[in-house]
Amino acid sequence: VDFFIYAKEVNARVALKRTAETGKLHAVVLANDLSGARLFGSSAFRDALSLASQKTASVYPGIAGPTLLLNLPPLLGALVKVFTPLFPKVVQERLRFESGPLKGVDDLKALLRKPEPNPTRDAFLADVERLVAR
Repeated sequence: VDFFIYAKEVNARVALKRTAETGKLHAVVLANDLSGARLFGSSAFRDALSLASQKTASVYPGIAGPTLLLNLPPLLGALVKVFTPLFPKVVQERLRFESGPLKGVDDLKALLRKPEPNPTRDAFLADVERLVAR
């Protein structure tokens, strides 16, 4: 839980710094790749992420952009389709369930700025930009 709270603080500081530098409001987009997620595995990770979100929601209200839940396994994807209409409208607007971005990326180091040009990074950023714009 502490790590996720720390990460939110770092993201908030970066977003606020970029907002001050550019005069445009910057938000944080969360992209969670759920490839290989198990429906019946340990819930420790999900519980920690949920608790951190609950603790920080009121502390960082202005920087929260959409949350992208990417590459859900088929069974989880089917459950999402069934239950998403039951979520409050405000939650539905913030969550995006998509396939594609990060699919086939085995190591996040592939998304680093270097080497230039970096087609993997460019494709990922284009996918995220397209999803956020919807």
